[in-house]
Amino acid sequence: MAIKAIPAQPVTRRAVRDLEAAAARGWRALQTDRIGGWLLRAADGFTRRANSCMPLDDPGMALDDAIAAVRDWYAERGLPPCFQVPGPLELALGPALDARGWSRSEDVLVLTADVDDVRAGARDDLPAVRIDDRPDDAWLGCYHYRGDELPEHAIHVLTNADQVGFASVDDAGQRVAIARGAVTDAPSGRRWLGVTAVEVAPTARRRGLGSHVVAGLAAWAARLAATHAYLQVEETNTAAQAAYRKLGFADHHSYHYRSP
Repeated sequence: MAIKAIPAQPVTRRAVRDLEAAAARGWRALQTDRIGGWLLRAADGFTRRANSCMPLDDPGMALDDAIAAVRDWYAERGLPPCFQVPGPLELALGPALDARGWSRSEDVLVLTADVDDVRAGARDDLPAVRIDDRPDDAWLGCYHYRGDELPEHAIHVLTNADQVGFASVDDAGQRVAIARGAVTDAPSGRRWLGVTAVEVAPTARRRGLGSHVVAGLAAWAARLAATHAYLQVEETNTAAQAAYRKLGFADHHSYHYRSP
């Protein structure tokens, strides 16, 4: 008997809004505001995610006025205006920004998986993953956002979530891998683990430590009743994508940034 393959169901705009709302709670800015269904976020410039407008739904006013209000809001805080735009939610906003000369940059994939699949990737031959509710100095010393040292206020962004865990793997007294996890609820009620800040020490790479530390976070999140996990990875980072796909992650949607 022939078995017919069932194609993957397309991701709906509702599902994208739901996940991005949960992700915004997992990497929460220090200041937030709203223009209708647009979420404004600022965090003194640390990470584009925490310093950009997420257009989750209709702004409740004419696009011209809404875009101008975004520019004014960021100007008041000494920050450049920026949108984080999920592809399925562009609709009228994308052409409007094109017409105003806003450039597009940094295409990012959002990958999702079942938490149970991810935590099955833990390895007994590697040191155990420890989870703390705050990052210690060794954790912070391992995290280099875009290769740079962290600004002092970064700690406030990293810890600004209701349920956050900082995963560490130590080997022979050295910190060899880290990751950050945040468990948040989407508007639909689905409980997500958001995985960010995955880093492996240069001297410890090619041992599977990145996947191992992510699996440890998934085990922690399962104890908090999270059922699904997401992470963001640049489209050009094919090596990281391959490692995450082995843990069960698959494409959900993509987003990019827009700046004038």
